[in-house]
This record gives sequence, structure tokens and C-alpha cells, in this order.
Amino acid sequence: MKRVILLLALGVLLVGGCTRIVPVPAADERYWGTWVSEDPDTLGITRVEIEPWTVRMWGACEPDDCPWGETTYAIHEDELHVVWNHGYAIRVQVLAIQPGGFLRVETTTTFTDGTGSRTDVDTLLRQIDVLL
Repeated sequence: MKRVILLLALGVLLVGGCTRIVPVPAADERYWGTWVSEDPDTLGITRVEIEPWTVRMWGACEPDDCPWGETTYAIHEDELHVVWNHGYAIRVQVLAIQPGGFLRVETTTTFTDGTGSRTDVDTLLRQIDVLL
């Protein structure tokens, strides 16, 4: 038992010793913040929150929006790439800031039951809190 604990502790030290700090690319800082759909009646994505390496997303549901959860993103050619596995569907997204400051979210959904796939595009605006 002591040997197992010692080996586990050694493994933690070795892994911790190999940890390196990965700088956040400056390009993705433009994405950070809260984005909301430009269409209040959307049937698609209603809200996106982006922080360093993390994305949270909500879709239109009644009576309240449905949280998709939280996942990480990858950066490729100044775009954020996100993959969601919801069990019944795999969603692959490309997020890109457009001229005028809009966030374009292209979502390709592939249904895991083999019934096909589809691509949707949502446009969101950066939410700005105003203090009164």
C-alpha cells in the first residue's frame, strides 16, 4: 500500500514537473466576452460566453434557453474551432469575428443515428453592460 502511494506521488511530481505554461494567443482575446443573438426570436444559438480556452453556449428553448455546457476551443487561422458531443449529435463549429464586430457561428450538426447532417449560421453581437 505504501509503495502504491509513493508511486502515485512520484507520478504526480513527474507530471507536475513537465507542466508548461502555454501563452494565450493575442488573436483570441478579441473573442472574449458575452455574445447574444442579433435576432431575439432565433431558434438557434442565443448566447455564447468565451474566456481563455473555454466556451459556454446556449440554444433557444422554452421557457428558458438550454445550456449546451462548457468546452474548449482551438485556434486556427484567427478562428475559434469548437466540437460538442451531445450524444444524439456531434456539432462542429467555426467562430469568426466579422466586419462590424459581429460573431459568426457556423455549426455543422451530424446526427449519430445516421439520418444526416445540416449546417446553420448564427450571428451574435457582443453584449455590453451599461451602468445607469
